[in-house]
Amino acid sequence: MEKTPVNHNRLQRKEGHDYASACIYLITVTTVDRKRLLGTLVGGSPDEANAEPTPLGQYVAQAFRTMAAETTQKTGSRVQVLHYKIMPDHFHGMLYVRDPLPKGWSLGKLIAAWKSNCTHEYWRGNAELKSRERNEEKRNESPLFSAGFNDKILFHKGQKEAWVNYLDDNPRRLWLKVHYPDRLKKVYDFKVGKQGHSYTAVGNTFLVKYPERMQVRCHRNLTDEQIHAEVEHYMRIARSGVVLVSPFISPAEKAVYEACYKEKLPMIHIVNRGLDGKFIYPSGRDLTGCTDGFMLVLAPYADYSKETAAARITRSQCLDMNGYAADIASITEDKQETRN
Repeated sequence: MEKTPVNHNRLQRKEGHDYASACIYLITVTTVDRKRLLGTLVGGSPDEANAEPTPLGQYVAQAFRTMAAETTQKTGSRVQVLHYKIMPDHFHGMLYVRDPLPKGWSLGKLIAAWKSNCTHEYWRGNAELKSRERNEEKRNESPLFSAGFNDKILFHKGQKEAWVNYLDDNPRRLWLKVHYPDRLKKVYDFKVGKQGHSYTAVGNTFLVKYPERMQVRCHRNLTDEQIHAEVEHYMRIARSGVVLVSPFISPAEKAVYEACYKEKLPMIHIVNRGLDGKFIYPSGRDLTGCTDGFMLVLAPYADYSKETAAARITRSQCLDMNGYAADIASITEDKQETRN
């Protein structure tokens, strides 16, 4: 079903958070109308993909580093750039505010000044603007970046490394989107299962038409030996042509996902993140699985709903998602079957 994608402003702030406090922030800004002004996608394959920055993109990155250094010098509060990624139409920057900012300073003030600096550089380097009459009012000139910015606060152990890896994987994901647009076309209000629940779907939607679809559900507290047995069990089923359906949450379920992924066996992955935002797609290997045609990703929750906003998946969500998997499955597993 065709539907206009949700255009979230993605400017949500964490309620009650002090944006002058010491913290690690992941900042994302997008160009106006998503114009590809900051870089060019290059590379002949997903593994070779890279976003080669334009001179303006290089300036944006340098200005981000300069902003951090000047803030440290002016305020005495240490502000450090941990990582950044330039993409054709957006910029990610990881900023570590090591010391609380003084009165009158905040994250918003830093980012606003940096964005303004970048916009003035954009105007200076824009040949079209240079050719205009001198008396044309500047308020008619478009800024470089869209209003506001998105921030993600990195609280938990391992978050920084995970997000660095995600940012560095951006060019590969963009390459796949550009070269396999049909395989990554979203289907909104995609109804499947006996209860007719609606999902946002990305990937091989024909997998829901397979005559045999089985839920993967494994207990959380299994030994390594038991996990190995579960993997072997579900691998035999998948190799026989059955589509596996699961949110793949427990360690054993994750191991089944890993094993099936290596062999590109068909899977329907139910995720606890929203995919209805216009520029939001499955991440990591889910995206590759969709482009390779052996995976369907289903999102039962809306982007920025209370379910997707939660820092960690809740037990209630786990039960819901397993319920969705059971509803989509066409055959029921015999629990008495040996796993040996």
